[in-house]
Parts: sequence; C-alpha cells; structure tokens
Amino acid sequence: MSEEKKETQKEKENESTEEIDYKNEYEVLKKQLDELNKNYEDVLKVSKDKENEAKQWENKYYTVYADMANTRKQVEKENQEFKRYAISSTIQELIPVLDSFDMALKNEPQDEKVKNYVAGFKMIHSKFLNSLKQLGVEIINPQIGDEFNPHLMEAFSTIEGEQDNLVAETFLKGYKLHEHLLRSAGVIITKKPVETNESQKIDEDKKSMDENTTKEDK
Repeated sequence: MSEEKKETQKEKENESTEEIDYKNEYEVLKKQLDELNKNYEDVLKVSKDKENEAKQWENKYYTVYADMANTRKQVEKENQEFKRYAISSTIQELIPVLDSFDMALKNEPQDEKVKNYVAGFKMIHSKFLNSLKQLGVEIINPQIGDEFNPHLMEAFSTIEGEQDNLVAETFLKGYKLHEHLLRSAGVIITKKPVETNESQKIDEDKKSMDENTTKEDK
C-alpha cells in the first residue's frame, strides 16, 4: 500500500472517530438537558405548590384577621351598650320615687309655711331630674291634645271627645334611658262617641228630606 493511500485511510479513520465522539458528546449533552428540564419542571411544580399553599395561608390569615376585627367591634359595641344601660335597673327602682314626688307636688299648698317646705322639695326634685337627664334619662310627659303614641304611651281608659286617640290626661310620666323604654306614660285618651241607631235614623231622614227639597226646587 502506498503512502498516499495510507494517509487517506488514516484520515477517514480519524473522521469516523471524531464523528463518534461528537455523537457521544451530543447524547451526553441531550441527556443532561433532559435532566435539567425535568428538574426545572419539578422545581416549577414545587414552586407552584408552595405558592398555592402560601395563598391558602394568606386567605386563612385574612379570614382570621377579619373575624378578630369583627369580634373586637362586637365586644366594643357590647361594652358601650353595657355602659349605656348598666344603670337601667337602678333607674327603674327610682321611678316609684319620682311618681311620689309628682303626686306630692301636684297640688299647690295654701299655707305659707308649707309652701316654703314644698319649695325645698321642688328644688331637690329639679336637681334629681337634671342628674337623671345627664345620665341619658328622658322624661315622657304627654300634654293634653297630643296624639296617642302606642310606642311611648299606654292608654288605661278613654273618655268621649271630638277626635279619637288624643291625650286627655297624663297621670303617670314615662321614662326612657337613651333608646330603651323603661316605662310607658300612663294616659287617658279620647274616643268619639258611637252614634245610636236613633240618631243615625234622624240623620238619614234629615239627609233624605234635604235631597227631596233640592229636587223640588229644581
């Protein structure tokens, strides 16, 4: 074999060897890339799972925070309500005392000595009422002619009047503590008299006569 042919054969063998090396290197690189892609997908999946888990914990946190905030507001509201109405039972115990004052001061005495004595009681009564008002107590004292309010008043009896449901007399004052009604005012209200059958018949006859007279005039 000539030297030239040997060289050519050797070159072909070298090229073949290089080609095999490239293929091996390519396979190695491809395998590494596949592993990297798989690892990336695994990491991405774990990342998404952790992100979802973090969102779940975030939602739970805000839910608990909102519940705590609502609970705090409710407790504050209940505390305020308790403070506003804590003296409710005490005021109710004092209402009979106020009724006694009203009865005692209802009539004006004639004797001068008694007048001076009553004047002192009036001053005490006035200071007592002012103190109650500062605590949030409102006095319900309907006047004659006021319209009957069933939410603030209780009608114990009725008397005849020109209109229905007007206050004719107040014999017990009512009391409220802020928005809470402690006792309704006791009143007597008016009621229009019911016409008897005879009076109704007279009115009907009169009306009929008036209508006939009008027709004859025409």
